[in-house]
Amino acid sequence: MSEKTPISPIGTSRAGTMDTVGSDNAIPAEVGDVGALLVERLRAWKHAVGYLEAYITQTESLHRVLHKEYAKVLKTVDEPLREGHHFNQSVGGVASFFENLRANTVRLSQSHTETASELKSTVLPILERLHKEIRDRQKHVQAECEKSNKAVTKARNSTQQHIELLGQHAAAFESVGGVSAGSHGGLLLKLHHTNTGGKPKPENDPYLLKKGVMNRLSKQVLEENSQRQDLIGVQNHSQQFEAHVVETIQSALTAFNHTLGTQGDIQKQLYGDILEKGNSIPPDFEFVNFLTRNAETLIDPSAPKRTVESIRYPNEDHHSTTPLMEGSLARKGKIMRSYYSAYYVVTPSKYLHEFKDTDHLNKDPEPEMSLYLPECTIGALSKEGKFQISGKDAGSALKGLSTKHDFAFKAGNYSEAQKWYEAIGKCAGLKTDQSPVSTPTTTPAAVETGPPAYEAPAGQETGTTTVATRSSAPAGQETGTTTVATGSSAPAPAAAPAPVPVEKAA
Repeated sequence: MSEKTPISPIGTSRAGTMDTVGSDNAIPAEVGDVGALLVERLRAWKHAVGYLEAYITQTESLHRVLHKEYAKVLKTVDEPLREGHHFNQSVGGVASFFENLRANTVRLSQSHTETASELKSTVLPILERLHKEIRDRQKHVQAECEKSNKAVTKARNSTQQHIELLGQHAAAFESVGGVSAGSHGGLLLKLHHTNTGGKPKPENDPYLLKKGVMNRLSKQVLEENSQRQDLIGVQNHSQQFEAHVVETIQSALTAFNHTLGTQGDIQKQLYGDILEKGNSIPPDFEFVNFLTRNAETLIDPSAPKRTVESIRYPNEDHHSTTPLMEGSLARKGKIMRSYYSAYYVVTPSKYLHEFKDTDHLNKDPEPEMSLYLPECTIGALSKEGKFQISGKDAGSALKGLSTKHDFAFKAGNYSEAQKWYEAIGKCAGLKTDQSPVSTPTTTPAAVETGPPAYEAPAGQETGTTTVATRSSAPAGQETGTTTVATGSSAPAPAAAPAPVPVEKAA
């Protein structure tokens, strides 16, 4: 085994000396920049005041906008009122209410302009001055803190350099007496005896170096304590300055509240006046005056109601409007082949109109059927008071497609039937001597949809109907005779007897 070299106590002492080159007690560790913190806090207050300035500035702008908006509101009420003559122009009516509404709206618009001007001239200057104070205070604190920081930093750097120099020469002193210092000890020795022929310089004497450290520590501590006192003063003044800031903000808010409160009171008063004027109008004030002013035009409730009978109009009694004959008649249906009653009118225009009823006042008189009699043929009157008219329904919706039909009628008695027959006969285009069969024949298997059966004259074949049409041919000429088959299988006769001509009604 190789022998271990004993550790020299001198080397151990030198290592301890080198460990003291840096000292936490001499140069305290930085725990925070007090000045920067205070400057940052002032900057926060500056921003807070800036927020209030912006808020009040926007509020001031809002009231200027409201001034313009109320001008638009004012334009919604025309001056003068449209159709304003309908309202009473005296005080206490609708017209005076709108005059009051316009006046109060103008005052509302002006109040917002006054409020905006008050905010700009009274409230904002308080905050602007405070903002400038905070900015100046921030600059001052920042400058003082930077100045004291520079002095303390310079003193600490000087102390640190001397402590390091003391450590170097104290370590060199430990290495002077032995070779155990090694290469490291030789380096320190060289530094300790540079250009002195082996002896240390006087200024490098550890004793003097320590005194120099103490001197510099004294200056450093003085600077540190001076800075400390300055920062304490800044802290204390910051507390007082913040109290001033808060009080100034409160003063600005008081002025702000007073300005807006005044405007709010004005607005409340003006709207209250509008409400009072509106509520003071008696409910019937306007209408009573309206009735008085327009008595000649308005309806008198005590006057009797109008009636149709009391109304007169042109051509009311014209002879073309007076019926030749009107009343109830029964007509045979086309399908059921049974008679039903309706209201019929023969007009001077030579129409036979059929109505469901006589209520022509509540609904428009639309005939169920209209026969233009000059284009129709009327048969003979039977003993039962029956007669037949052949023609087209002129009132049909499909006039172009309407075909000729036979319409069978009967009255309640022969005397009444005779009146109808005479009235219709005067208007009819032709008369024949055909008369309806007394009892119409129907079969159970099928219902006849054609015209009713007639008693054929002597020599006429059953199953054919002869209809004479209006003609102006001379006597002896065969014209206007039409033979229509009615479904019988018997052969048609060679010729049908000519109808008996009848003079047309004038």
